[in-house]
Amino acid sequence: MRIGRFFLAAILIATMLFPISAMAENDPRDAIAAPGGTNLFLFYYRNYYGSNFYVDGQNLDSNADFDMQFGMFRLAHFWDIGGGWIWSADVVQPFASMEFDSDVLFPTTSGSNSDGIADTTVATHINTPFLYNEGDTKFGMSAGFYLTAPTGEYHSEKAANVGSNRWTYRLEATPVVFIKGPFVYELTGEVQLFSDNDECTPLHLEEEKEAVYHIQNHVSYNLSDSFWLGLSYYYLTGGETTLAGINQNDDALTQTLRFSANYQLAPTVQLLLQYNTDVDRDNGVDQSYIGGRMAFCF
Repeated sequence: MRIGRFFLAAILIATMLFPISAMAENDPRDAIAAPGGTNLFLFYYRNYYGSNFYVDGQNLDSNADFDMQFGMFRLAHFWDIGGGWIWSADVVQPFASMEFDSDVLFPTTSGSNSDGIADTTVATHINTPFLYNEGDTKFGMSAGFYLTAPTGEYHSEKAANVGSNRWTYRLEATPVVFIKGPFVYELTGEVQLFSDNDECTPLHLEEEKEAVYHIQNHVSYNLSDSFWLGLSYYYLTGGETTLAGINQNDDALTQTLRFSANYQLAPTVQLLLQYNTDVDRDNGVDQSYIGGRMAFCF
């Protein structure tokens, strides 16, 4: 069975378009645990957009039209398990409405779209006590595990889907949580592992996906007791797919910058505003977004 390059590009854009990193990326200060007994409810909203579609590092279409309205609910609880150790558990439910059009990939149709509930994630984290805590200087560590179930909308005949039809396992380690007065630095590394998608394309081919590796750096600074600014750098690589035993040579290499501004609206309410943009991408649409997050503590 022989499948042409452009057909493959069209039927695999789901993995290139939908920002799988949306749930695989921390924001500044995410690695700092809340006190034991705290509940957090968070709502995220992001408007993703992009116009350049890349395959193997080459711009296949500079006039593509990608737009996605992305939302996410997150509920977390923190437990103090003694000795300064904090354990937490999260449930994350994203949803999205996504549209993609390209005269190159879809010359005879109006493109592809998908909307609905995306894959559900449950997560757990463990935070060490501060291993160094002198004056205004603190140092700690954190680790986490995420399990994403294939609960989202997925249709094999569609080129774009908000669901992935596969299980995802994410291991995360933050060996550096460094606080110096108003300055906070976090370094996180992670790996994502994937089960197979056995309903890829209208032919129901089996798609295998290799591990994705992610490095995140966050720097943030308090301008006042209620307002801080943050800058994040993300590096993502891996994720090459094999379709029906044929290697697609579509591994990711993406570098992203994110600018954050967080304001304490009330003692138990925070507003986070963000601008995020790709600075380098090998496969998929180069994406940017403008978004925000409301956090409620209770």
